[in-house]
Amino acid sequence: MDWYYIDSSKPEGKRRNGPWSPRQMLLFADQGAFIPETLVWRDGFESWKPWGTVEPELKTEFQTETIKQVIEEKILPNITISKASYAGFGVRLCAFFIDLIVLQLIFALLTPIHSQLIVIPEVTQQTTLEDLMPAMSFIFCLMFFYNSFFLKNFSGTLGKIILGLAVVRHDGKAITWSCAFLRSFLSSSFFGIGCLLAAFDIEKRALHDFMADTRVLKLQRGI
Repeated sequence: MDWYYIDSSKPEGKRRNGPWSPRQMLLFADQGAFIPETLVWRDGFESWKPWGTVEPELKTEFQTETIKQVIEEKILPNITISKASYAGFGVRLCAFFIDLIVLQLIFALLTPIHSQLIVIPEVTQQTTLEDLMPAMSFIFCLMFFYNSFFLKNFSGTLGKIILGLAVVRHDGKAITWSCAFLRSFLSSSFFGIGCLLAAFDIEKRALHDFMADTRVLKLQRGI
């Protein structure tokens, strides 16, 4: 869909600039060409709107098209995505609990391995943090590699995929290993406290989304 914007630096009558694609508009914004008051328009708008009010919507639409390609190629061929919005705290929390169940199953399947490498102590009043460190380190590594693998290859963990969620970068580009590692490390750290930010941010970003510059979308499938 073509976009236009008003360039106030040009003479009257020559300020309308376009048409531009959504990707080009976001690139202009990243380069500092727009301020929140810059007027923009596209087909379907009744009048010109300030960039600051439409930027989140444009980002979501652009990210939807990108993540749709990933899903069609890697997860569900020929799927149609009709709509996407930022995923709220509640649905992300549900996805987290699904992932916990999956991780417990993986942990159980890996029992022959971790039972040889570490000794998981029985927790008593005399148990110290040092006693628990080997087991905690193994669990952290398991969560880290689980999150990183699915994020890089499928744009989301199994819990997110089941609930129709997808992780995307702010510019719509594919998730890289470095981005997946950073986001997974941060999401597995701080005991998940950073996830609470998603309940207050306008783009529903948790701490690891801020640091890795990612967003989580809720995808609505079309017919």
